[in-house]
Amino acid sequence: MLAKGSYMPENSTDPTTITSFMGKLQYITDHRDNRGKKHRLPFVLAAVTIAIMAGRQKVSGIHRYIKNRLPWLREITGHPQAQLISRAQLPRVLAKVDWDEVNTIVESHFGVRVVCQAPGEWAAIDGKTLRGSAGHQERTLLARTHTQAQILAQRRMRGPKNSEITAVRDLLRETGLARGKTTLDALHLNPATTTQINLAGGIYAIQVKDNQRTLRTQLQQHAAQDPPVGTLSTTETGHGRQETRHGTFFAVADLACDTRWAASGFRTLVVLERQTTELSTQKMTQETSYYLSNQALTPEPQAAQNELFQAIRQHWGVESDNWIRDVTFGEDHVKTKDGNQGQVLACLRTLAMRWLRQANIQNFQAALDDFADSPPLFEAFLKQAHFL
Repeated sequence: MLAKGSYMPENSTDPTTITSFMGKLQYITDHRDNRGKKHRLPFVLAAVTIAIMAGRQKVSGIHRYIKNRLPWLREITGHPQAQLISRAQLPRVLAKVDWDEVNTIVESHFGVRVVCQAPGEWAAIDGKTLRGSAGHQERTLLARTHTQAQILAQRRMRGPKNSEITAVRDLLRETGLARGKTTLDALHLNPATTTQINLAGGIYAIQVKDNQRTLRTQLQQHAAQDPPVGTLSTTETGHGRQETRHGTFFAVADLACDTRWAASGFRTLVVLERQTTELSTQKMTQETSYYLSNQALTPEPQAAQNELFQAIRQHWGVESDNWIRDVTFGEDHVKTKDGNQGQVLACLRTLAMRWLRQANIQNFQAALDDFADSPPLFEAFLKQAHFL
């Protein structure tokens, strides 16, 4: 009999009716050889996820947490006979986990909430390298809303940086994000991606850099010769510096671009001038960036200008998630020889971040510390998040 307050496995032949993440894990495929299989995969994955949310990131730390909390983990997960997995066996088990199945369970638990069709809501898509992986070839592609910082979807990648280009197009198609409002970095300013979004009825804002040198030069000349259709400026002070942003907007629908851009639907060029002053030294830096969008500035030009201006600025909020992954979750310091193991751990970190955001927790590090110090508090959170 399970102890009072412990997790009771959900009895259902239909996984779609199960509400808890722990219950959904019961349906994951175990690809290990049945001979000598001693540890149930649902328990191992649940215990690893819980350890990550208690601030343990390296395999050695995860194993030590499971060892020290084994009676409690058995109780809350409903696996009273679970054996302690060895330090040597844990990475081998993780290496055989089907990443796509884990991600499908995550997405079914949260839902791929494509909310960016709502007025003013945008999604940023960006890739992150798992620097602890052998050869730095493992990458994670993440889609995140600008204002609510909700992680909409993730995909695994392997290969050089430019492998992200086709992965983004697949993500846009699979999730429906191509029909929404999306910001992307300059790597994705190419005719195939912009055409995909434009023909799907979506909106994009993408920086123009020297990877499209001819187009960038043409846009610079246009901005120098043609009158703008509007301007917008903001000044903010914080973190010891003052930052002024000045956006100048140009209509480019009639710009004679190369024919390969014909279906991209260019409508607006935004020239963003940013001036940053360090308050303590009065040292000043300036930079000018160019952004293209297929969003027109009519019939409400001021509202459209402000929306594009804010979307460009908020795109780099995805970098704050990368900072959390690296600093709070120590992702870059987790060394893995097996690429799949690194990807599975990264997927579980994304899962942890989703739960923390869902609970409106602002200080992730403090939450992880609290969970590590207080099992009752942690258990209450896991129940509230429908982990248990």
